[in-house]
Amino acid sequence: MANTADETHPTHLSPSELGTKEYWETFYSRTLTHISTKQKNVADDKTPAADGNNEDEDLDGVKDSDEENEDEDDDYNGDSDPGTSWFSEHNAPQKVLEFLTRDEFPLAPCNTLGSRRGGGGEGGGGKKGARKTVLSAEDKKKQPSVLDLGTGNGSMLALLRKRGGFVGDMVGVDYSGKSVELARELQVTRRHDAYQTDSEDEGGVGSDDDGDEEGAAGEGEEEEGWDEIQFEEWDILGSEDELRAGKVGWFPYNKGGFDIVLDKGTFDAVSLMAEKNQCERYPGISGGLVRKGGFLVVTSCNWTEEEVVQWFTSASIGFEAGDSDSGKLVVWGRVQYPRFRFGGQEGQGVCTVCFQRV
Repeated sequence: MANTADETHPTHLSPSELGTKEYWETFYSRTLTHISTKQKNVADDKTPAADGNNEDEDLDGVKDSDEENEDEDDDYNGDSDPGTSWFSEHNAPQKVLEFLTRDEFPLAPCNTLGSRRGGGGEGGGGKKGARKTVLSAEDKKKQPSVLDLGTGNGSMLALLRKRGGFVGDMVGVDYSGKSVELARELQVTRRHDAYQTDSEDEGGVGSDDDGDEEGAAGEGEEEEGWDEIQFEEWDILGSEDELRAGKVGWFPYNKGGFDIVLDKGTFDAVSLMAEKNQCERYPGISGGLVRKGGFLVVTSCNWTEEEVVQWFTSASIGFEAGDSDSGKLVVWGRVQYPRFRFGGQEGQGVCTVCFQRV
């Protein structure tokens, strides 16, 4: 530990390379190279033989090669390459998805869309996902907006769109330009399983026979939905002046912030920066990106649940200069993870706390 704790926050963590932008630029560059190499290998495998002889054998060869590459892609979608998932060993993406789509969460699609929302798994987070009803642009604007801080490969937003049935505005930001490049690449190529259509899922909703017309519209809408996810390079710790001046084009100033803001380890990375004041600034700035009444969902593996609560509930919220009524963050809920006991102590490898700005 680098410093002692004061009355308002826990003890600072020691600096690490994971707290540097250079580390993450290299991290995501490696993934982009991995994708490019796979695409080249697939293209090379599908190139027909120059002599055109033994057509049947060539076709069989291509088929076998394709099957091989499909297997490799499955491995890729799993965890074979860095940057493809976050806290996957704890099943965090699925657990957060289930938390945000359960009936008890006020902004879950089952509550905001009502009868306009199609079927899906129990709690909205099942494998089958949710069939979407076509909404007008005006109706979409009324649906909860989501900001993903430190979006990485952008797969969490795709997961919320596909599996969760969230149809409102979605923005993923990251201070790593390579992260944004990766997220946009996966958005176009859909090389992550979060982007697969329901018809590609085993037993997915898209294969159901009931409601053919609605199903067709839903699938078309789902395809279009990927393009509606916006990915932008943005440094949360270096943009307060820009925010105050109303110059951030994707920020919903008219609503006072996003309905839901996600942090999936970004605070962890900030906590490992050499500049300790950045860790102290982050909770208040991130809380200011949430509209009053909205929710900030923080997932961490570097801090205990109690420490995350202390960091964020003690923060001065907002980025508006002179705002005397900026509110505060209070604990609204928690995501439950498997607990373990070691050395007489009980704990969990990751924690997720949902705060509400009041």
